[in-house]
Amino acid sequence: MTSPLMKRIGCPTQPPPNSTTIPAPRKNTTNRVSNEIGDFCQTPYRQQGECLTITSCQPLFQLLKNKPLSSASTDLLRRSHCGFDGTLPKVCCPLNDNPAPVPSTTPASTGEIGDFCQTPYRQQGECLTITSCQPLFQLLKNKPLSSASTDLLRRSHCGFDGTLPKVCCPLNDNPAPVPSTTPASTGGDPLETDLLPGTETCGLGSQDRIYGGEKTQLGEYPWMALIEYLKPNGQKGFYCGGVLISKRYILTAAHCLKGKDLPPSWQVVSVRLGEYNTDTDIDCVVVSGSKQICAPPAVNIAIEDRIAHEDYLPNDPNQYHDIAVLRLVRDVKFTDYVKAVCLPRKPTLLSKSFINENLTVAGWGKTENRSESNIVLKLEVPVKSDDVCTSTYTQARVKLDSRYQICAGGAKGRDSCRGDSGGPLMNYVYDGSEINWYSVGVVSFGPSPCGMENWPGVYTKVSTYMPWIIKQLKP
Repeated sequence: MTSPLMKRIGCPTQPPPNSTTIPAPRKNTTNRVSNEIGDFCQTPYRQQGECLTITSCQPLFQLLKNKPLSSASTDLLRRSHCGFDGTLPKVCCPLNDNPAPVPSTTPASTGEIGDFCQTPYRQQGECLTITSCQPLFQLLKNKPLSSASTDLLRRSHCGFDGTLPKVCCPLNDNPAPVPSTTPASTGGDPLETDLLPGTETCGLGSQDRIYGGEKTQLGEYPWMALIEYLKPNGQKGFYCGGVLISKRYILTAAHCLKGKDLPPSWQVVSVRLGEYNTDTDIDCVVVSGSKQICAPPAVNIAIEDRIAHEDYLPNDPNQYHDIAVLRLVRDVKFTDYVKAVCLPRKPTLLSKSFINENLTVAGWGKTENRSESNIVLKLEVPVKSDDVCTSTYTQARVKLDSRYQICAGGAKGRDSCRGDSGGPLMNYVYDGSEINWYSVGVVSFGPSPCGMENWPGVYTKVSTYMPWIIKQLKP
């Protein structure tokens, strides 16, 4: 038996009945910037919150005044951190009248001023206020902060003195290595670059994850992108997806730029970011009682450059090297609803096969010739072994290569049909305090019709192409 193959096709899927999307008045154009005072956020206890200065949030400020701080209180304050207003830390303060659960008051063994500690560079250090640690305070004064500097400051955090954050300051006379601020690859590691965001900013979506259904939460995957095409008749439409990987670049599939199913007269012109429901200008959801949170309008940004992998062959049935990046005409301003996803750069992720693990695919089901949903949908798909994938696709005269491709899915009616051509296959990493999402695959192709039993979808393996991706990036 053979099965005709085509680029990713979405299966007919409607949002579940409990999906709550409220079309708000289109005149409301409030735009909250991520980590600004007044931003909405999610507390460590998964309550809806607002990003406020620590002194403006009574439940957490009260914790801070209870000396000595317990280790649980210190951990809650650290996990509630959502930015700075000058040197004053901001925290995610619960919106409702119920304060966050008060942690145990057992005295902490660390975090007092003068405590010894270990810096992120494994030097002996002392826990001091940020203003007393010249190497790190100097970093804080160098605006704008690079992603590496922000990451170092976050990892050096060891508590608070009143409202002033404390950091692990090196004991010796050699200051901590100052992260490079040049927008280029650094050191001997070809995957080290300031042109991609660090884990302090990338891959941070909503932690309220719903599995087994298709609905996503507002802002759950804020890196999702829709690619807009201009047709010869002047009409525009979204026919592919992608993910934001930095302030200037989108990762997508090469077949979205020059695929055999893509009419040559169609032009890729722009990208839409911060979208949730394509039918409304302002997207809102109910959070508690009659309260609702609304996202600002989606942002459309023109494309400056289109770069498909040089070895991609549109008519090759194997579809190797099906990967591309789009450079935007300007930098994107990150908000709660527009953020970059992480890319696999650490050895543990670069070498991981994900076989028998569940990964997440999300999208509107948009392809060159079909559109499935007005709301972002998601689905968990199991990664299949190389043997299973190879034997399946051999029937269609396709030779898969695990160096370049991942295949996942295969349950009847539950393939990656919810994904867009060029959209992400995602994995999350939890480090004990926060979740970071990584794009480990790019939706490439699958069986037709979509969702055929025992026919997994095929994704371009991002880890293989990390050196190529970084090589394409410019400041």
